[in-house]
Amino acid sequence: MKKLSVFMLVLCCFSILAACSTDPIKKDLITYVNDGILPLAQDEKTVTAKYESVTGDKYTDDETLYNTLRNDIIPGYTKYLDKAEAIKTETPEVRAVHEIYIKAISTQKEALISMVDAFEKQDMALINDSNTKLSEGNNLSRDFAEKLNALAKEHDVTINKN
Repeated sequence: MKKLSVFMLVLCCFSILAACSTDPIKKDLITYVNDGILPLAQDEKTVTAKYESVTGDKYTDDETLYNTLRNDIIPGYTKYLDKAEAIKTETPEVRAVHEIYIKAISTQKEALISMVDAFEKQDMALINDSNTKLSEGNNLSRDFAEKLNALAKEHDVTINKN
């Protein structure tokens, strides 16, 4: 979850600088990042901050974590995922990258739901499964970032810091 957060924050600080060209993938990629992904950065940052406020060094007790997951984090993640799924792309290449992004968010949401279930059932095996799913989500987030950067490079889209 933290890797996705870091990626989104870095991505939020960048903009794609390239003139629209006759390359439909290039045009779609620019639109995808600027109009699709960047607007979601705040949603992702909000749910990640909520999660970090009750885990790690800031963990206080299971009840607080459970209630925050159930009442704040999972509903926030659901809205975030809904917005990501609503993003439209024009080309199969950009769509393939976007599907990795959706899978990363979905996997992390599943992990959070599993965590709530684990608390309700007091099942340590479910907690381990949740942690494995969170790790999967982080790996998918890294894969998304790598594929996005590779596609940008392939289509001569330069990502520059503002």
